[in-house]
Formats: sequence, C-alpha cells, structure tokens
Amino acid sequence: MPKKPSLRRQPARRLPCEAVEFAEVEFPRTVRPRLVVRFSEGLSLLLEDGHAVDLAAEFIVAFRAAENRIHDEGDRR
Repeated sequence: MPKKPSLRRQPARRLPCEAVEFAEVEFPRTVRPRLVVRFSEGLSLLLEDGHAVDLAAEFIVAFRAAENRIHDEGDRR
C-alpha cells in the first residue's frame, strides 16, 4: 500500500543573520492647533482643545481674584 503524503508542514529552514543595522525613523506627527493665552503678567496657558476652555476660564478668574487679594492686602499695610 503506498504511503499517503504527510499533512504536516515541514519546519522552516533557519537562515543565518547576515547583518544588523540601526536606522533612525521619523514618524510624522499629527498637527493639532492649540490655543495659547498670554497675560501681561507673564503667565501663558496652552489649551489642548475646546474642551479646556471652560477650565482655563475658571483658572483665569481664580488667578485674577488671587492677584487682586494680594494687591488689596498690600494696600492695607
């Protein structure tokens, strides 16, 4: 009786490594516009997107309130 062909694959022949090289690869970045808010006091806010506007507005109000308290306390002395 003739032999049936084997259904198992033969293991791949190992190939020797001929060289190793290092390459510098640059991946392009997605350009995303950002909003920068600059104040005369030297403070700058970098807003990632429109979702950060409300948080930035709260921060600006708190910053100005704290700044006004500092000035008011200085005037009282």
